[in-house]
Amino acid sequence: MKIMMVKTASGKAREDGAISMKYQAGTEYEATEEWQKKVFSTLVTLGFANEIGGNAGPTETKKKAAPKKKAEPK
Repeated sequence: MKIMMVKTASGKAREDGAISMKYQAGTEYEATEEWQKKVFSTLVTLGFANEIGGNAGPTETKKKAAPKKKAEPK
């Protein structure tokens, strides 16, 4: 799992939580262990990061309807 931080946040840097670190905005991080994936998933859920790479789900976009034009008087 890869993430790109959009906001700087603190999180654990070791499985037992004895060491923490700042995950810097604009930096890409890759999880290689299961506990890292859980940390990264939490960061994505809270809006501090976006999942990137081939394993990221599609971004949902909704088109806004164009404003209706008023009929011009004849």
